Amino acid sequence: MSAIGHMASRVLVNGVYYRALEMFPGAAPMLTRSVARGLGAFSASLRSVVAENARLALGGSATAEDVHRVTSTVILRMQNAIRDTLSSSTSTADALADRIVDFSGQDGYHRARAHARGMLVASIHMGSFEPCLALLRKYESRVHVLFHPDPMPRFEQARSRMRASIGIVEHRVSDGVDAWIALRDALEANEVVVMHADRVMPRQHGARMSFLGIDDAVLPTGPVRLAVGCGAAIVPAFCTQGAGGLAVTMDDPICMPQEILRSHEVPGHAAQRQLVASMERAIRGSPDQWLAFWRVRGGAP
Repeated sequence: MSAIGHMASRVLVNGVYYRALEMFPGAAPMLTRSVARGLGAFSASLRSVVAENARLALGGSATAEDVHRVTSTVILRMQNAIRDTLSSSTSTADALADRIVDFSGQDGYHRARAHARGMLVASIHMGSFEPCLALLRKYESRVHVLFHPDPMPRFEQARSRMRASIGIVEHRVSDGVDAWIALRDALEANEVVVMHADRVMPRQHGARMSFLGIDDAVLPTGPVRLAVGCGAAIVPAFCTQGAGGLAVTMDDPICMPQEILRSHEVPGHAAQRQLVASMERAIRGSPDQWLAFWRVRGGAP
């Protein structure tokens, strides 16, 4: 698509679709279903990427029908997630946290937290992120998030309003070394950093490693490098959407001796192997909730 085409599509999405989701909440579910069907039917490139990742999430025994079902569900879940963010931008921190109806694994979090070495919460693109941050803020006075701004201004503004209401400290990936230093300082001050560990964002370092049964997946190296470099524990945390609300599960903490790692050393490091295993369990347990809209395998590290 040409630059003009990209600009026109962004104007259409941000100024028409997202605006309609905000202004007509009663019609929003129908709008998201219609857009999801349209994307599935007419965006061959998007559907191809989502289907490829759905097959990884399901495993080698998945049938074509399984892949089709999960692909369609993931595309719809993404539109629902967008709708949810736009409609929740003025929600209070308590209202967001109350959407979580099931919370497990926090005992391990508190045990690791008692060592007062900082904590890195590693998540993936699954469930609803901001309610999880609101829940975490009930336990923590300072929570930092590394993020990549969304290209759609209306969505990014809604997300930033939510994080401001929660009291989250934001750090942009585009800030580069400055963001890295700020996050390192936060961990060394015994604060909490939250990062996604399943996607390499622009200006992030990635490396090829084994993941979901393939050897050429590209995953970010930053979470493990940052945590191990500060001697902080890593707690994998995952959010899923159920019929009654959101469920958050914290996996066993990953605690390693402090050392300085280079990006190429991360794939073989024990902390990364444990983190990968935890992410794989979460994705295989809820394959239709992993919102993977990027090419996981064979990308540029």
